[in-house]
Amino acid sequence: MRRAVRSTAVVGVLAALVAPVVADRDSFPLSTYPMYARNRSTEVSFVTAQGVRGDDDLVPLSLGTIGDSDDPLVVAGELRAAIRRDEADERCREIAARVDDDNIEHVEVVTERHDTVVRLEGGESLIRRSVHAQCEVDT
Repeated sequence: MRRAVRSTAVVGVLAALVAPVVADRDSFPLSTYPMYARNRSTEVSFVTAQGVRGDDDLVPLSLGTIGDSDDPLVVAGELRAAIRRDEADERCREIAARVDDDNIEHVEVVTERHDTVVRLEGGESLIRRSVHAQCEVDT
């Protein structure tokens, strides 16, 4: 009797693992793990905010300056949400108020598209740069 219960349990677990693949449907708690099962693009987009000096040199801003978190996914998500809600200008002013570098004249909220292979090789990977908002830094 124990053997039958154990065999039934093993078959049930295996069926649950295979079901998402057969149904071609990914959902919690059963998953096909698509983040590992598909090829990823060689291009990726980053949403961020950057400081700009008087000579137009771009200055990366810290996560603490861009957002109130040390988690890059949280900060990027907040920026994406502000852009989607058409609040990039307001968010830009909030970021500019936190800038503590006297050389930075203004802040830009941007989406940059990069070639990941070129970036990993140390080359110039920028494909496209879209500015959503630009605001002055108070000095």
